[in-house]
Amino acid sequence: MSGSLSALGTASRTERLARLVRVLPAPPAEVWRAWTDPDRLPGWFGPILEGTPGPEQEYVLEGRGQHGDTIVCRVLTWDPPAALRVTWRYTGETDSELRLALSPADHGGTRLVLEHAGFGPEADPVDYAAGWHMYTDNLEAHLAGTPGVADSDARWMELLPVYAASAR
Repeated sequence: MSGSLSALGTASRTERLARLVRVLPAPPAEVWRAWTDPDRLPGWFGPILEGTPGPEQEYVLEGRGQHGDTIVCRVLTWDPPAALRVTWRYTGETDSELRLALSPADHGGTRLVLEHAGFGPEADPVDYAAGWHMYTDNLEAHLAGTPGVADSDARWMELLPVYAASAR
């Protein structure tokens, strides 16, 4: 796991958008499975509480940490192993949209482009950019077969000022 404090992307409060680009150490089909397989999601994100990811399906994820938060996702685009697009409704927030594009990286692995857009006024794209950086740290470790972030809240708090400093 990289553990980097360099931003992997940007956050825009004016555009209501968080965008990250990361190269992951596995082929696109493996990265796809990590995002969509109910047995793999708990290894880096959190468990599925209801439903199963699939075309036009709705499922509920448990947020990481001890907050008791949930995320309701509805699949809008299901194009394995290249593209996934879901509505994202975090506890206490209005729907936003998460878009993933997976492609082979130049020197092996997968280039992940993650865009999370359409946040309501109650959500801060900076929080999400730092959160997605932390979650993709865990995803990178999961794909490499190594332990992920032990304290996700601490990692998120460490990354938050990095994304806040460059937010538009």
